[in-house]
Amino acid sequence: MTPRTGFVVRLADRVTDQSWQTLTQLYQPIIGPVAAALYSSLFWLPEREQLHRHGRLLAGLGIDLEHLYAARLRLEATGLLTTTVKTANDLTTFCYTLRAPLTPTRFFNDDLLSVQLLGVLGEESYQTLLATATVVTPAADEQDITKNFLEVFHVDGHELSQLPAAVTAGRHQITAKTAEPVVDSPATDFDFHLLGEILKRSYVDAQALQPYRELLVTEHVTYGLDEPTMARYIGEATDLATNAFDPERFKRVVARHFEQQHPGQPVQSTASLAPTPAAVKSTAEQTVLQMASQMTPADFLEAIKQQTGGFVTSGEQRIIRDLVGRQLFSQGVLNMMVYHVLVDEERPTLNKALLDTIANDWSQSKVATPQQAVVKIRERQQAAKQPRSRATGSRRNATTVKETLPEWAKTPAATKAAKQPQLSDQQKQKLNARIARFKQRRSGKEDS
Repeated sequence: MTPRTGFVVRLADRVTDQSWQTLTQLYQPIIGPVAAALYSSLFWLPEREQLHRHGRLLAGLGIDLEHLYAARLRLEATGLLTTTVKTANDLTTFCYTLRAPLTPTRFFNDDLLSVQLLGVLGEESYQTLLATATVVTPAADEQDITKNFLEVFHVDGHELSQLPAAVTAGRHQITAKTAEPVVDSPATDFDFHLLGEILKRSYVDAQALQPYRELLVTEHVTYGLDEPTMARYIGEATDLATNAFDPERFKRVVARHFEQQHPGQPVQSTASLAPTPAAVKSTAEQTVLQMASQMTPADFLEAIKQQTGGFVTSGEQRIIRDLVGRQLFSQGVLNMMVYHVLVDEERPTLNKALLDTIANDWSQSKVATPQQAVVKIRERQQAAKQPRSRATGSRRNATTVKETLPEWAKTPAATKAAKQPQLSDQQKQKLNARIARFKQRRSGKEDS
């Protein structure tokens, strides 16, 4: 994709005023302002079904291709955008199909979206938004006098028993075209059988959790919860009196435990996460890869901070939570990304802009394993060693002159002095005589 690559825009759903409110209040905290602006730019693009160049989006949003691609991925991941591509006569054209945001009720009932929003905003702000989306019930002293459809309109019972062909055909057509945006659930290795065995020893009914299976998978992938920990959090979110599982309470329990980053004990390992000499690089590298594959991003970050004497900041917690929420990489790949920034580049804290750049690069390169991440890290390090041209302005096209020191300039002064030939006494006398004659001639010229 280049600025000259073409694209067209289509609408899959009708976007209402409430859709824009939902996009701003509920989706934007997750996808970010750039992705929200991209959605708006695509929607309000004049003659959007005509062919346009991506350069128009770049100029309008004031971003580069990397940030445009990252914003597009966020829209796709949250079900707001479907992207297709076709190639004809060596010309590539993208088709961006915009989908309307979910209604607030559907949004909060979606496990992936609601959990991610809770992680970004925190419980207090989440509850505030949830309250605004809650339908106000009539007061006890109010009487509902609303008329229903049949009380106002006359309907032929025969037409209802045998629907006209135009109605049934149109219903099938619009149902196929206006399917709800779907946020795909990631693949997981979570052992639900083991979870069920653990819950048998408690008062929790494992069968009652079947409707919340997707929620449990989301929590496992996002926060790295194992089966025993998941069972403990489920118990905290289950009412002892009614034995009813509360999914909203469960989300808050998991988020609260995740945010409580207590300083842990130093990592008990014979290998260090710090850089090592070349002689043991292979062994240490394998150890780091193993730890990156086994530890959650939060624990891995904490381990590095403990070894460097630092601490995990709240900003770094949000960055890690955001990376996990994108669901682009496995935890091993995310951990290697963190390791590269903090250890290889010796940065004291995680930098969001740098991590976004690396994540964008790795996503385009289809990095799927920690081993592939190591290859990309080496490529990045090798590229950083290459000399860069800094010519600007009128010097942009100037020929670069490479200055090379002569061999004598590379030799230390002491070494050069040691290699100088020593003068004999006779040569010294002749040299002194020449110097004396030179001084006499110079003195005579000055007197005249």
